[in-house]
Amino acid sequence: MRTGVNPEKFKTEKNVHYFHRVIVPVHIPESSNLYYKEAIEVLKVCLQSLFNSINHETTAITIINNASNTEVEEVLSGYYKDGLINKYVIYKENKGKVHAIISEARACFEDYITIADSDVLFMEGWENACFEIFNSYPKAGVVSPVPSQNLSLYYNRSLFYDLFLKGKIKYGKVVSDYDCELFLKGLGNAALLDRNNAEYSWKQKQYYLDKPTRAIVGANHFVATYRREVLMWNKEFPQEKFMKGYEENYLDFPADRLGWYRLSTPKTFAYHLGNELDEVVCKSCDKPKSKIFQESFKALSRPRPSNNSYKMKRIFFKVLRSIKQL
Repeated sequence: MRTGVNPEKFKTEKNVHYFHRVIVPVHIPESSNLYYKEAIEVLKVCLQSLFNSINHETTAITIINNASNTEVEEVLSGYYKDGLINKYVIYKENKGKVHAIISEARACFEDYITIADSDVLFMEGWENACFEIFNSYPKAGVVSPVPSQNLSLYYNRSLFYDLFLKGKIKYGKVVSDYDCELFLKGLGNAALLDRNNAEYSWKQKQYYLDKPTRAIVGANHFVATYRREVLMWNKEFPQEKFMKGYEENYLDFPADRLGWYRLSTPKTFAYHLGNELDEVVCKSCDKPKSKIFQESFKALSRPRPSNNSYKMKRIFFKVLRSIKQL
C-alpha cells in the first residue's frame, strides 16, 4: 500500500546534456609482475592531466574499473567522491576493453566520445585541437590528438576516394621530428614510422589535408575522439574478452564504412606513457591548461552516412595504391 504522492515528482530539475564525453577503461590487476610496478602512478598522472585539461561544463568523464585491484578502487572512488568523475562503472571481472567501452558508448547521449587508454597523458589544448578539425572537416569521423601518419592508409578508403583525384590530399613534411620522436618514445617501437616499401619514411613525409586547417591523414585508437555514430555502428555483442582485431572491428572500420575520415592533429597533444613515468610528464604538467568553449561544439555539423558503394571504394583504393605506390 502506498500513501501520498512521491515528492520527487514535483521537482523541476533538468538533466545536464554534455557535448563531449571521455571514457577511460582501467585494468590494473593484483600482480607482483614488474610490468605493473608504476601502473597506479601512471593512472594518477593520466587522470589528473585529463581533469586539468577539459572544460567540466561541456565535457563529462566516465571511468570504467575493469576488475582492478583494491588500491586502484580506492584511487578511483576518491576521484568520484570529489566530483571529478561524472560516471563510475565497476566490473567484478575483466570484460576486456571493447566490451567495456562499447557498452558505455552505446549508453551515451553525447555526440562526441573520446576513448582513451589509462596510460595517456593529456596535454594543454587537446580538446580545442581535435574539435578544430571536426569543425573544419564535416566528414571527419575520428580525430586523434596524436599525429598518426603511420596509419594514413589504414581504413581511410573513403577519404582517398573522395579527395585524392581532386588533389586535396597533400604529401610532404608537416609533422616535426620532435613530434615523431615523441610518438616513437611513447609507443616504445622505433620501427612504427618506417616504410620499407616506400621512398620516404613516415617521419620524412606525411599525407595531410591543408584547408581550412591542417590535419594529418590517419588516426590511432589508444586515444581518439569519435562521432557517436561510429561507436554505434557495430551492434554485435563482443563475445570474446580478448581477440586480435576487436578494436579494428569496433573502433577503426566503422568510420570508413560510414564514409567518414580518420584524421589526427599535426602536433602532439597527448602522450602514451606506457607502464612507467619519464621526463615528458614533468615538462607537460608544468603548463597551464586551456579549456574548450561551448561555442566550439555548437558549430559542429552532423554529416550523413555515405551512399556510395563501399565495395567501389575498396576497389578504387586497391588500384590507387598499386598505381601510385602509396
